[in-house]
Amino acid sequence: MSDREGGISIGCASISDAPRSNSNHYCGSPMVNGVYIATIFAMVAAPGPTFVVLVNETLRFGRGAGLVTILGSSTGLLMWAATSALGLAALTQTSELVFTTFKLAGAAYLCYLAVMTVRNRRNFGHQPADVPTGHSTATLWRSYRSGLVTSAANPKMATVYLALIPQFLPTDGGSPADVVTLTAVQIMISAGWYVVVVILVGLARQLLAKPAVRTGLAWVSGAVLLLLGLRTAVMSGPTA
Repeated sequence: MSDREGGISIGCASISDAPRSNSNHYCGSPMVNGVYIATIFAMVAAPGPTFVVLVNETLRFGRGAGLVTILGSSTGLLMWAATSALGLAALTQTSELVFTTFKLAGAAYLCYLAVMTVRNRRNFGHQPADVPTGHSTATLWRSYRSGLVTSAANPKMATVYLALIPQFLPTDGGSPADVVTLTAVQIMISAGWYVVVVILVGLARQLLAKPAVRTGLAWVSGAVLLLLGLRTAVMSGPTA
């Protein structure tokens, strides 16, 4: 990995802040190669807002809620892919107003989740056996919404579709099918990794039988969500 012309070179695929030109190319054929898969996995595996929200939902409500959170996050990625295809995602990189709107919306939601986590700390990770089905459905919807909003309100996702994915397309820009393929692989890698996270967190959830442990984890989870919200709020916008 080396710096080149203000960007980053990963293998023979360059990722640059500059507009894509004919000198950029993907490594060999097919375009979905080891470099692309490794790059996407590295981005997904790095803990971020979606990761923290996913762990929080799984700890609070169980594996089912975690899996639904993944579904919501994947829906958010599909929305970014669609807006990118329509050219709307570029607005987050060129308009300070649009970027700030997305940024503050995402930050506010993360802070809201932090407050709700601490507020309900006594029931963190504890769900009585007599919980009615209707409440269970509401919980799943909440988890789906958490994954969706966290992903859809993250303006940094625009970078993936405007700077990263184009680097792995043919020099002529590729066809819509090429873009769909790269997007599908990205979502599958993301969902696959998060499923592993849900399984591991689900195993750790057994430790929440003790009220003191539940309360402590609720405070930690709430603090992490709050810090992520504040970091998102001060995120730097598009440069002129």
